[in-house]
Amino acid sequence: MNIIEKVKTSLSNTDLFIAVLEKLLLIIGIFIIASILVRIFNKIIDYVMTTSDNANKKFNIKFNEKRSETLHKLVKSAVRYTIYFIAFFQVLSILGVNTTSIVASAGIASVAIGFGAQSLVKDIISGFFIILEGQFDVGDNVKIYNQAAFIAGGYVMSLGLRSTKIRSKDGEVYFIPNGTINQVVNYSLMYNLALVELPIKIDESIEKIEERVNKVIGNANNSKEYHDLLYKNDKLHIDYIEKIADNVVTIHVIGKAKVGKKNEIETRLRRDFYKEFESLLTSNEEK
Repeated sequence: MNIIEKVKTSLSNTDLFIAVLEKLLLIIGIFIIASILVRIFNKIIDYVMTTSDNANKKFNIKFNEKRSETLHKLVKSAVRYTIYFIAFFQVLSILGVNTTSIVASAGIASVAIGFGAQSLVKDIISGFFIILEGQFDVGDNVKIYNQAAFIAGGYVMSLGLRSTKIRSKDGEVYFIPNGTINQVVNYSLMYNLALVELPIKIDESIEKIEERVNKVIGNANNSKEYHDLLYKNDKLHIDYIEKIADNVVTIHVIGKAKVGKKNEIETRLRRDFYKEFESLLTSNEEK
């Protein structure tokens, strides 16, 4: 190989290196710009949502804070996915892939399916319907099912465009694709029912027992502690007397508890009833 050929080969390799380096820098630049755009749009979304929430509070307009938080995160997710999706197509163009012909011939939906994103599309659509229908919000206590099969239960930590994150009472965190959510049991809508069963030995008339039960209930309904736990202006009351057998009567006391306050009301009621009926309360084993 003569000197001229060596120079040509060297220049050719240099041109190739420069071309590769340029494309690499362009790709890095695209993702940097995409990241900056995501941050800018997140700031705008934060400002708009905060301004809207403050206006609602100022003018006493009723709104759901948890729903607002969920929508806030969902809009951010939608913006992030959109920006990075566009950036991805720009990278394909730099690498020489004819994205125009791909979109024109197959359509955006076909491209998504071609990239194995059928489940992603399903997850996104399901996520939007979960929000629009108000099935659950961040902070809700829920149970999630798929075709009647239990998936997870606990408190909703986040609801994203693609998946829902739930923390169980044992501390486990579940990441559930929205497309797999078929049925939802929500324990955080409006109120929970607090129910206490009182198995009481009959050492006096039923009327006298009922009078003493109503005395405890009346004191509870008039106390600030219970008022702060009960839903709106609801009152505790005797629901029904279940049975009288083996010299034992079972009385059911019920009331509407604020979301998450059911156990606290039931615990307080049991303490109050124990003080009133200490010698008459019986266990299930004694009945």
